[in-house]
Amino acid sequence: MKIGYARVSTKWYQSEVQLAQLEGQGCDKVWNNDQVGKEGSEQDFERFLAEVSAGDTIVTTRLTAVAESAADLLRLLERIQRKGAFFRSLAEPWADTGAEGGARVIETIRGLIEFEIAVADVKSRVDQDRPKTFGLSAGRPQKLSDQQKHKALSLLRVGKSAAAISRLLGVSRSTISRLKNDPPPESK
Repeated sequence: MKIGYARVSTKWYQSEVQLAQLEGQGCDKVWNNDQVGKEGSEQDFERFLAEVSAGDTIVTTRLTAVAESAADLLRLLERIQRKGAFFRSLAEPWADTGAEGGARVIETIRGLIEFEIAVADVKSRVDQDRPKTFGLSAGRPQKLSDQQKHKALSLLRVGKSAAAISRLLGVSRSTISRLKNDPPPESK
């Protein structure tokens, strides 16, 4: 059985056009989900999937009518596949799991998602390492040089107050107080 699935996601994506296209494809049943973004949308979609049986083909006008991301599409296709059913998009003929090589569609989408995750990981590492490339450290500039830190720590050890040391070095008292918790700077 062919089951059409129409989903309204915005005011610009009207269900009437989708319904006409799905009926024109000879769908035995058409499911119209206008609950998108509303409470009950997920339950409505679960009721739709409960009606899907092995051998059925779910037909949609375009992928954006059933998924908001590649990961969302993959989850949908895997659920349909577990039921023994097939999926077809009218606007994207490559997204047909009932055609020869249909299982490859799901594997390709899964591979593309893994690729995008890997690319994002590499980009984030490059962005994190970029300041080091130019000899910069991430974060705010240091208020005190290593020499000034040694001097401040020495003065703290001999009993000078953090307020007195901060006035001497021209920084805030909290900067000096934090030195107590920081590991000592390396001597050069």
